[in-house]
Amino acid sequence: MKKISYVVLSIIFFSLVISCEKDFKEIGGNVISNNEFNTTQIELDITITSENLDAVRADNLNIGSFQNDIQYWLGVYNNPDYKTIKSSFVSQLNLSTVNPKIADVKSAQDETEQSRKIDSIYNLDAVILKIPYTATNIRQSGEALPKFRLDSLLGDASTPVTLNIFQNDTFLNTLNPNNPSEGNTFLSNKDYTKKDMTMPLNAVLNYSFSPSPNDTMYVFSRSLVDVNGVKTTSFNDTIRLKSSDASSIIDPPDPFLAIPLDLDKMKSLFWDQFSSDNFANQNNLNNYFRGLLIEIDNNSNDGAMVPIQLAGTTASASLEFYHTVSLYEIKEGATDLTFKDTIRTSFSFPLSGVRNSIYKVPAAQKEPPPGSFIIQGTAGSIVKIQIDEDQLKALRDRDVLINDASLIFNIDASRDTTHVPLRVFAHRNDGEHIKDSYSEPITFGGALEYDEEVEPRKPVSYRIRITDYISDYITGETNENPELVLKVFNNPTDFSINPNTRVVDTEVQPYNWNPRGITLFAETASDTEKKAKLVISFTEEKESN
Repeated sequence: MKKISYVVLSIIFFSLVISCEKDFKEIGGNVISNNEFNTTQIELDITITSENLDAVRADNLNIGSFQNDIQYWLGVYNNPDYKTIKSSFVSQLNLSTVNPKIADVKSAQDETEQSRKIDSIYNLDAVILKIPYTATNIRQSGEALPKFRLDSLLGDASTPVTLNIFQNDTFLNTLNPNNPSEGNTFLSNKDYTKKDMTMPLNAVLNYSFSPSPNDTMYVFSRSLVDVNGVKTTSFNDTIRLKSSDASSIIDPPDPFLAIPLDLDKMKSLFWDQFSSDNFANQNNLNNYFRGLLIEIDNNSNDGAMVPIQLAGTTASASLEFYHTVSLYEIKEGATDLTFKDTIRTSFSFPLSGVRNSIYKVPAAQKEPPPGSFIIQGTAGSIVKIQIDEDQLKALRDRDVLINDASLIFNIDASRDTTHVPLRVFAHRNDGEHIKDSYSEPITFGGALEYDEEVEPRKPVSYRIRITDYISDYITGETNENPELVLKVFNNPTDFSINPNTRVVDTEVQPYNWNPRGITLFAETASDTEKKAKLVISFTEEKESN
């Protein structure tokens, strides 16, 4: 009902606005000549206080219909004007195949039917953690080869980033251990215990990666084995994100990160356990192997950070066991095994269940200039805004009609503006959405505004309209004037109207995975034209002569 009510109210509101504007124009001559009304624009004082964040909520437990919209990042983003972000993650594994088969139940010698006198000899060739990048196919008509762009890449992709993969030993409980009737919460600065922190699972210690749109295939070696399991012949095979041919232009394989894991360790942890109760059901697996911890090394301070697909409709991250099955048969009338065929196959454990982002965000390297402030997403920084109470009360006493109330924030161009947020967001400090975000969602604003007169166009400001919020105070509908919070917008959790369900939720979600930052002029800026301000336009009846 909330959704329907607000949609209907918005339609009625816009109809009334159009009607009132028409009426006002029709009687405008009389109003002006009689000097009965006056429209005024004023600026109200605001006070801005900066606040560094230690953490944000980073799990997928209470995300609801936004599950597939969560953006996970991997890597390092170092911008001297803002906090450096090192983004890692932890994830459970999905048991897609119960007790994966790696041996025959009966040997060929023990079979009575001729068609079943076959022995399958399994050889584990490679264990790969496969993580798809978020990429766009940008091949133009007439170009001979596929071409991709990694979406939203931040930083310097030519500088390698170092990571290690560990066996997580922290149980990823979906329920609050202190109150099982409530769901659990994992913050972005949570410290996860490693099963053996001196022995990462990756094949090469301190694995180095530089994200590239050309990473569309991974080559590894497969081996044939004899009846005793001894390797006889090796050959190369290729992993692609899709089954399409690598030369396909219409449907090329997407870019992905492939990290080879230590074969002996993974054989001991997984392969040799496949027939045990540890792989009999999902709960057993979650208890036995509590997930993968993909961790950016503390010594990696530069490089690039990229969004990755841990869950998606077309591709998702997975732990893959590539193995080759050599088939030997006893031919009719014979007693010895002879080679029959080879099967190339794999088992996949998608990264699923509980997934959490981990942000290591040290303090900013440079303070903002005097008269400016920073807001940055993830575990970056926000500001709190207090509107002057006395000025609001004075405006209320004048019995005015609020036409528009806008918070305006101009960008400090002396700082980096390469990867600025496309939108900023304001909400009440008590965790509630500002009324305008759902009563007037079309005009609520917050989008980045540009100077269109220069080429390339230049980002200049953000504007957030809080007309209904101010009007409710002026009319006496409410006496509340809480602090407001200004932050980097997180898509889609910061919408008060759920874009998937179209239902209004007045409670602000505590998530943020948008790593971008911006420096804005404060209310104390020396340039009065650029300082942060609350601009109110109102109409009031003039006093009679």
